[in-house]
Amino acid sequence: MTLSRTSLYPTALSIPNHSENALTLPSHGNVSRKLPDILIRQAPATCGELMQGAIDGRDFLVNCPIDLYAQATLLPTGSSGLVVRDATRYTKVAHAIALLDACAEQQTPRDVVMERSAAGRELVVTSRIPRGKGMASSSADLAAALSVACELRGLNLSAVELSRLIARVEPSDSVHLPGIGHVNHLNGVVHACLPAPEDLSVIVLDCGGEVDTLAFDREKARSVYHQAQARVTATLALMCNSLRLGDPVGIALAATISARLSQQILPKAPFDELLDSCTRDGALGVNCAHSGTVLGVLYRTSDDLGDALIDSIRRRFGSDLTLIGNHRIVSGGCHAR
Repeated sequence: MTLSRTSLYPTALSIPNHSENALTLPSHGNVSRKLPDILIRQAPATCGELMQGAIDGRDFLVNCPIDLYAQATLLPTGSSGLVVRDATRYTKVAHAIALLDACAEQQTPRDVVMERSAAGRELVVTSRIPRGKGMASSSADLAAALSVACELRGLNLSAVELSRLIARVEPSDSVHLPGIGHVNHLNGVVHACLPAPEDLSVIVLDCGGEVDTLAFDREKARSVYHQAQARVTATLALMCNSLRLGDPVGIALAATISARLSQQILPKAPFDELLDSCTRDGALGVNCAHSGTVLGVLYRTSDDLGDALIDSIRRRFGSDLTLIGNHRIVSGGCHAR
């Protein structure tokens, strides 16, 4: 893993470099650029995934970032070093920061003094993303927190480097990637960053309960995907081509096929009725959190169907589905605020 002094993330939507270099620090010495007193970064949630599966035993997902964000804020403190506020709650963030520090310290030349590493800062994570629903709440926390931690130290992680670091903490939806990420969520390998659709929104609905990502039955999922490998392969091709073309109909069709296959792994009781009723009302399809509890009703933003679809869903499903929100599907990435 190599740290560079270029931009925090690549701006081009292309297949990143998959080199396995060790983490290193810049060799040109101290960084003098002064940080602002308060530094803020945001990373998006997801509405589950647009697609998830496995081909030839290799797991992958295509993420679905939405305009709902976790935020990491660096605040000055009187003490030295970097402290995570409420670290007992944000244990994954504290673990990721410790991994980053350990890698950096192992590779730091003795004559390199990083003044900003010693500056007293408190890292505060805030988020309105529901937990345990398959909405990448932890991935968003980690991405935003690592973004500000790297800024504090004058270090920049590429998208691939950050993916691999986060994957050492937990499986990740890779919401830090620009555009729509096609990744192996278990080992952090980035296959592609695809263009985010410009005219696609999603109504996020919770079926109830929680799912522990780490406890998800992956062997059952792999068995289902193996038996349906031809369909998974064709659906992935449809998804990637539709994202490149900016085709919301193709994106929604591929997402619906993937969600229907997920019914064999982690079934959601309202899926079939929701798909039938919403498509009759003008929606394009339904996606899901493959290892979570949410379903998403996909529709063209320009059709302005959100309120009508929500009213119809409430009348038909009542308390069986809880509305989390009506969101635009957006490009991923860590954004300054």
